Amino acid sequence: MNTDTDPVPASVRRIIGGIAEAVRAGDDSRIRVLLERLAQVADTDALLLLRHQLNQDLGREPPHSSRTSDRTLARD
Repeated sequence: MNTDTDPVPASVRRIIGGIAEAVRAGDDSRIRVLLERLAQVADTDALLLLRHQLNQDLGREPPHSSRTSDRTLARD
């Protein structure tokens, strides 16, 4: 759903798509490069889109509890 009212610009969506592809391929160096690019332009909407995309690839959505998310991040 790429429309003019989309909160995430197309250029940022392309970076996010590239990150998802790199994760699926296990390409650590590409993931690192793309995350560095994303860090320069990302806002909350972009980060939530990345999270959604990566979780979709896993075939599930994460729990909605921020405490669970904090524990997951602490483990990594």
